[in-house]
Amino acid sequence: MSGAAVIVIVLFVFFVLGVTVGIIVVAALSARRAHRAARRIGPAAPPPGRRSYVPEVDDGPDGSPWWRTRGD
Repeated sequence: MSGAAVIVIVLFVFFVLGVTVGIIVVAALSARRAHRAARRIGPAAPPPGRRSYVPEVDDGPDGSPWWRTRGD
């Protein structure tokens, strides 16, 4: 194997490694940017007149919650 062939192989390996590292860096920076944007947005505001993230309780027609009268 001549010296020129060795140099071509070494340069090709460096090129492939550089492209691979570049793709990994771009993916990592994209994920980091998306994570920061999602953290900045935060949870949605509740509609007016409601407390945040508390489910409404359906008391039913007789005023008692369904889970208390289910066994009767």
